Amino acid sequence: MAITHETLRLVEQMRLAVGSIVDGVTRGLVSAWVRAWDQLAVDVAAGIAELLQAGDGRWPARRQIEQTARAMSALEVVAAALGRLAALTRSQTITGAQEAARIALDGQSELISSQLPYGSTQALAARYRRQQPDTIDAIVRRTAEQINAVHWPLADEATAAMKRELVRGVVVGDNPRTAAARMLRSLEGEFNGGLTRALNLARTEILDSHRQAAEIGQEVHEDVLDGWVWHAELNSSRGRTCPSCWAKHGTVHPLSEPGPIDHQQGRCSRTPKTKSWADLGFDIDEPDDLIPDARAIFDALPETERVAIMGRRRLDLLDSGEIAWADLPQRRTTSDWRDSYGVRPVKDLEHIAKRRAA
Repeated sequence: MAITHETLRLVEQMRLAVGSIVDGVTRGLVSAWVRAWDQLAVDVAAGIAELLQAGDGRWPARRQIEQTARAMSALEVVAAALGRLAALTRSQTITGAQEAARIALDGQSELISSQLPYGSTQALAARYRRQQPDTIDAIVRRTAEQINAVHWPLADEATAAMKRELVRGVVVGDNPRTAAARMLRSLEGEFNGGLTRALNLARTEILDSHRQAAEIGQEVHEDVLDGWVWHAELNSSRGRTCPSCWAKHGTVHPLSEPGPIDHQQGRCSRTPKTKSWADLGFDIDEPDDLIPDARAIFDALPETERVAIMGRRRLDLLDSGEIAWADLPQRRTTSDWRDSYGVRPVKDLEHIAKRRAA
């Protein structure tokens, strides 16, 4: 039942390993997107210049745009590039998901052993128990299906957005060079919108694969487990942990409950929690549980860091006692995606405070 220093060390080791996978995929996709745009920019700029000539220095009508072969050809080239980038996103995400899942499966036995008496048969059984060989393949298949879902058409949506921007035009006066430069920046922004979605997809699916593998790995050891603990990264200097995750940290959940159902790109993990030593038949004193107290850590932070995490108004409501720590997370339902927890908006927290004061 006691999460030990060794448990926390293993959690951090696993977090760093999965974070390295996510960061590596992020760098690869960003680099690929930048290279692709650098190669496409000349063709797109030429197409825009031809549009301006068709409009005699002004932005032409929609019909003129659609009849300008070079501009339409440039968009076709962009669409093809986005198709290649979408395929790269899929392959990189699947590879990352496979690696992250393997780390989770391999690590559960060590996490469980770290909470049991040294040398016990339960600890040894947990340490050397093996997973079903097709577990990772099943997780990878689920990841591939999620990537191929209707709500991730990276190339089609980005191309459509660029075409809308091209047709809409930009009102900047009569200077064709200014118009061309403005439009090129707008189209680059739409192109990079595909990158934003790709990164969200890749990071979320890799992290979800890691959590799913941890869930499966813990099910194998249900005879010694009492549940799992929501484990957030309580490091304000990295600036990645939101108020919802701070508040969910340390909460204990049944082994059968999926999760953590963190927000998109969230890096929270599930740490197995063993049954008490007494329940497992050990007539020896059990050490204290060392899972960090998120509220105590947060309250000890400098004021500037507390404001940076919560926002001024949310922090005032919390410090005054008008809202509780548990009020910060809010469960959300997203179409074509799983439920997730995110931070509750300030206006909703104010409503909670008013109801309690009434």
